[in-house]
Amino acid sequence: MKHILVVDDNLMMRKLIRNLFHEDNFVIEEATNGVEGLEIIKQHPVDLIITDIIMPKMEGLELIMNIRRDFPNTKIIAISGGKPYYLYMAKKLGIEGIFTKPLNHQIFLKAVKKVIQFPARGQVIAES
Repeated sequence: MKHILVVDDNLMMRKLIRNLFHEDNFVIEEATNGVEGLEIIKQHPVDLIITDIIMPKMEGLELIMNIRRDFPNTKIIAISGGKPYYLYMAKKLGIEGIFTKPLNHQIFLKAVKKVIQFPARGQVIAES
């Protein structure tokens, strides 16, 4: 069973993402910021992290840098309703996908399933 960690300070966004996968056989775990997300990853591995960029305590870019340093094979998708520059920076950190809020549910769901199915990292999926 695939394990996904959703890191976002917005409760409604976390619920939305959880609901997108209600028919799939994924374990969905949630964190409200990068500090919580990093603690969860240290406790047990996850197959994919979906992280917001702008959050309190530890923002998404810092979380991504920590994950790349300590857990380099972990797949990451970044989402943001902020400036596109933040997603551009996240992409430069070697993540698998970037999406702007509000999410296009069908495209996002399809991209997540594609990323989580393949073991190799490297190709960036962007919202189209």
